[in-house]
Amino acid sequence: MSKAANSIFIYSLYLFMMGLALMIIPNHLLAIFDLEPTSEIWIKVLGLFAFTTGIYYYYSSRHEQVAFYTSTVAGRIFFFVALLSFVLIFQVNPVIALIGSVDLVGALWTLWAIRQHKPG
Repeated sequence: MSKAANSIFIYSLYLFMMGLALMIIPNHLLAIFDLEPTSEIWIKVLGLFAFTTGIYYYYSSRHEQVAFYTSTVAGRIFFFVALLSFVLIFQVNPVIALIGSVDLVGALWTLWAIRQHKPG
């Protein structure tokens, strides 16, 4: 498995764990991040989306789909910037940006790994 594939594989595990936690014990996870508990279905839907997205990351890592890796870099950086914007513009809990930092670090790791693999 290439370094880029490994970074995507590890990120898929993060998505699986986050997705399951949001579907099964959402309020425990929200409490860890000092966010308000909810009984609304949206948090479980978000967990389902995260878990499903993890499936895409997992299979792309197993099949060395470099084009997918590259596209995730832009998407994960955008996700972090959007969450940071929510904090700065809408004054939401700053922990939201901390959650997005996982995406930023993962994206930078994947970008580094992709560049290491390219010849020259």
